[in-house]
This record gives sequence, structure tokens and C-alpha cells, in this order.
Amino acid sequence: MLTQLFSVDGTTHGPYAALPVSGSWLPDDCISVDRVTAGRIVCDLNTLDADCGIAGVWMGDDLAFLVEDGAHRVCPDADGRYSIGGLWAWKKLAI
Repeated sequence: MLTQLFSVDGTTHGPYAALPVSGSWLPDDCISVDRVTAGRIVCDLNTLDADCGIAGVWMGDDLAFLVEDGAHRVCPDADGRYSIGGLWAWKKLAI
């Protein structure tokens, strides 16, 4: 699968280099990013969109998105990639 560029739909966040997780990818599906890109997503979320009701925090190697009803924890897979999705819509950008 080839790396593609994604942004958070309706914002100026991104672009983020990522892999779609699903072959039939939809905007609410997960994208797979490396740790550096996950860090950019967290930084953008916490600084550019601080009032959105979601915050990202690192818990060791794991990433947690804090939401009103708790936390959505994302652990790295065997390749060190993070599957992020389901909390906002992604927009696939043309390369």
C-alpha cells in the first residue's frame, strides 16, 4: 500500500503522510501513521484545536485521545505505527 496524504476534514491540520488501514477507506476510518506523524497530529490537535473537546497525550509509547466520556487509547503495532481514526473525519488529499 502506498503512502498518501491526509488532513483533518474541515480544518487546516495536516497534511499527514499515512497509510489507509482499510482497502475500502472511508473518511471516518483509521489511517496508519508513524510516531513522528502521530506527534504532529497531537501537537496540532492540542494547539490549533484546543477547544474541540479532544486532547492528545502520550503515555509512554501509547497515545491517548482524551474525550468527554474517557480515553481512546492507541498502541503502536508491531511496525511501530499508530492507527488513528473514529474521532474525526479524515480528508484524503490528491498527491
